[in-house]
Amino acid sequence: MNLQQQVISTGFKIICTDCGSLAIKVADPAHASGDTIIECRRCNAVRGTVADLHTLARRGRDLFEF
Repeated sequence: MNLQQQVISTGFKIICTDCGSLAIKVADPAHASGDTIIECRRCNAVRGTVADLHTLARRGRDLFEF
């Protein structure tokens, strides 16, 4: 039985470390480049970039960093 899991750090914060919110905002999501900053919708703290979010979405597993 292998209990070891591979964890890939993306740099994107799913939960805001400042206020605990899950909500995010991007200025123009349809035209956002990979280096576009994603902010917390509640407190405007930086949560990561669009590229970080894409990396997290492509992982394809139910592994999340909290």
